[in-house]
Amino acid sequence: MIRTRSASRLISAAAAGLLTALIGLAPASARADLFTVSDVPVDADARTAAEAREIALAAGQREAYGKLLRRLTLRKDHDKHPELDDGDIAGLVQSFEVDNEKTSATRYLANLRVQFNKEAIRELLRAFGIPFSETASRPVLVIPVYETAGTKLLWDEPNPWMVAWTQHSNAEGLVPMFPPLGDLQDITVITAAQAIDGDSDRIDALADRYGVSDALVAAATLTRDFSNNSNRLTVNLFRYGDSPGRVDILTFTGAEADGVESLLMTAVSQVTDRLEEDWKRETTLRFGSQASLSATVPLNGLSDWLTIRDRLSQIAEVRQVDIASLSMEDAQLVLHFLGDQQQLSLALAQRDLELVDIGGFWTLRMIGQ
Repeated sequence: MIRTRSASRLISAAAAGLLTALIGLAPASARADLFTVSDVPVDADARTAAEAREIALAAGQREAYGKLLRRLTLRKDHDKHPELDDGDIAGLVQSFEVDNEKTSATRYLANLRVQFNKEAIRELLRAFGIPFSETASRPVLVIPVYETAGTKLLWDEPNPWMVAWTQHSNAEGLVPMFPPLGDLQDITVITAAQAIDGDSDRIDALADRYGVSDALVAAATLTRDFSNNSNRLTVNLFRYGDSPGRVDILTFTGAEADGVESLLMTAVSQVTDRLEEDWKRETTLRFGSQASLSATVPLNGLSDWLTIRDRLSQIAEVRQVDIASLSMEDAQLVLHFLGDQQQLSLALAQRDLELVDIGGFWTLRMIGQ
């Protein structure tokens, strides 16, 4: 049973490291833990270093707690989050790590990485009746095309839209999104015009290079509104891969004094927030709706079974797996899950599994098998 990426052509070494962690050139099972909040800065003063440390750690855990709940829940429910005291929050913490620790006689500074107890957080949210999602989307490659004064830029420098995406990190979000490196290989794959025209073969080729199946062409056009001396940014979003189609058109306005860079950063943040909100609505765990289905799992040996079993164990919608039979050729499973078959299929796809109807019977298999 299972309970289941320059400011020139790029901040390269750091960007490459981020991409490796983000995209999952590693298996789906190695993705970031949604219940872990990293890089929480703390800074406290007190009569002694020990007191300052205690105050800083409590404040850091409180900040991490707020970030976690905002990550898992819809924006409309953020004002419903339980306000807990430091002791109660500490009780939800499974472990924490301290980096870049600095102390003086009366001051303590560090960065925290806080891992929360999954079951405790789930029980807390359910007790307060707050819907939540813990289904992480597969990473999405963002292709940022920037148009200004009639010129479309992708790999050309400067492309401040690309820079804005590079500087924005949401590696721990429910929908991890990252831009390409913009190296020579990327440049040979696709041009700005091809991206805007929706050349799906080239878009897919670029996505394949980064080991992902989903891509988002984010086409931003900057114009000036002379009537009120402001900048206007229109962002067209087009989705390719497993979920093809136009996503949305968003418009952002900023005073000239605030600068274009600030406007671009705001747009990136709001685009990622918008897509995460949409994803949460699709994947909210529906505890009041439970179902079961029987599926045959074709196997090419024990390693296939171990891989599928591990992936199923990381899918929140799958509450239990019963094994009716198991051999070296196949397994017969009964999946007990939350929501409906469509939501189950969406959750399975994020772990590179697919549920297909073959001759009136469900088959569960690894994508590409």
